[in-house]
Amino acid sequence: MNRGEWGEPYAALRLLGDRKLFLSDEDGNANPNEWMEVLKVVRQETADRLVTYNCNVNDMNVDVVVNERHVSTIPAEYFLRIAESLKEDICGAKGRSFNVSDEVLEFIKGAEMHHLKAKSIEKSDIFISARDPRNSIVRENIGFSIKCEFGENPTLFNTAKASAAKYRISGMNSQLMDRINSIIDAKGHASVTGRCALLRENGCDLSFVGYEYAPRAKCCAFQENLDQINPRLPYVIERMMWNHFMSGQTEIDIESVTNRIITENPCDISLGESKYPYMVKMFLYSAYCGMTASTLWDGRSNVKGGYITVKETGEVVANYALESESFKNFLFKHCYLDFPSTDPKHGDYGRIYEENGEYYFKLNFQVRIK
Repeated sequence: MNRGEWGEPYAALRLLGDRKLFLSDEDGNANPNEWMEVLKVVRQETADRLVTYNCNVNDMNVDVVVNERHVSTIPAEYFLRIAESLKEDICGAKGRSFNVSDEVLEFIKGAEMHHLKAKSIEKSDIFISARDPRNSIVRENIGFSIKCEFGENPTLFNTAKASAAKYRISGMNSQLMDRINSIIDAKGHASVTGRCALLRENGCDLSFVGYEYAPRAKCCAFQENLDQINPRLPYVIERMMWNHFMSGQTEIDIESVTNRIITENPCDISLGESKYPYMVKMFLYSAYCGMTASTLWDGRSNVKGGYITVKETGEVVANYALESESFKNFLFKHCYLDFPSTDPKHGDYGRIYEENGEYYFKLNFQVRIK
């Protein structure tokens, strides 16, 4: 598996060894004064295989239960030792995908982790029961998705054909279209910024039409979803893409991009310094809660708890999405725009095309957490 995928069993091992889950502050660091005592870890490996790890209160052992049948008891220190070995294997590995040491694999198998990538249920990769030591309140079966900093930065909002902003071009002809579409970068991929620059140089005017049609939803699902969050949001997201590609601005972190939107005030609103960040935070939070570009979203959240970050240091920290203001601020500070492949099967943008005698151009994006 790749580094991010190995991070999922690592998180489970670490939690069972440490028996503590530290909560993150708004900067993404573990808050040493806020943590939960881990009582139970549950992995739904497949539809018919549920593995539960019960942390014994009276000793430092972990009871392993598969489908309600007790299988074994393992000292918690073993989980911690193997977690450290797995971290060393991940950090020292070469290549995109790799295996780990026989010692780690043997322990993982003995601990009943037969499927290293657990079945994701309502965006949750792992479920935890934990006690808050400050008030002794026990929270049962909190669902977390797992993001790992060992590998690539995790994606918050995935690109899709339906997330593309569509523009109508004036001042275009077939010869110029062919010339612009021939611009590629050093790797042989479409140079979207280069094509946008040539559009500007030739005085072409682009007018925003809307977002792409989503066949499965039988409508422009992304535009409908953004409109549900805030009617101005379709234009805010479009301007974020426009500023990056068409104005030559290099900012990609969400906070800086939003500050530029505040200055431009494309929606001509009052109190933009508070309204624009609020809109963008709601978009990021909605993306985390299950909103996508290709499927109509009813506004209901799939989130049961939040997400766990495996940091580059091996620390495991949690963000509670249910504590939404703090979580929204975290996303706002740590998310950035990323620009995916222009391949027709993926982002499908950056190419001029003709349709019913008119010329069109699309821009697209995704959002990652740094």
